[in-house]
Amino acid sequence: MGFDEMEPIFGRINAEWSAPHKTPLKPFLFHVHGLPSDPSTLHVCATDFHSNTWDALKSAQELEDMRDRTGIGGSWSDFVDYLIAALKSEDVKLVMDGQSKVGGAAHAKLVAQKAKGMPRIAISLSKLVDTAATEAMANLSLELYTTFTNVHNLLKAGLYPDP
Repeated sequence: MGFDEMEPIFGRINAEWSAPHKTPLKPFLFHVHGLPSDPSTLHVCATDFHSNTWDALKSAQELEDMRDRTGIGGSWSDFVDYLIAALKSEDVKLVMDGQSKVGGAAHAKLVAQKAKGMPRIAISLSKLVDTAATEAMANLSLELYTTFTNVHNLLKAGLYPDP
């Protein structure tokens, strides 16, 4: 399965500090999708649209390593199904750590779990700053708008499947 065929995943993340911290966190949105230019790569972006924008590209090999670390057995498609279900679940959070010299946290990890007691998926993210952060926020906004428009048009046409 190539990630280019995957429906994009959007969500609001519950952000938290890994240790007690004085700085409160703003709400975050995240976006996960395949890259059209490389169908075997998964792109993850999270932002509060202020001082914290994060990004990760995960190749099939890196995801295979993640699969081994988390202990999710079965086929590759079973792992991808679990990963997608975990990212769509209510138990997705962003764990932040440290203080960056450019503002916000120094490190972040997206953590998702399909259900309590199930394996946790953890994706380390890289901090984006300046133009890269602005571009990531713009891309997330445009992708969210495109998805909204597509769903809206399907609803108007009566073609959107019932949940």
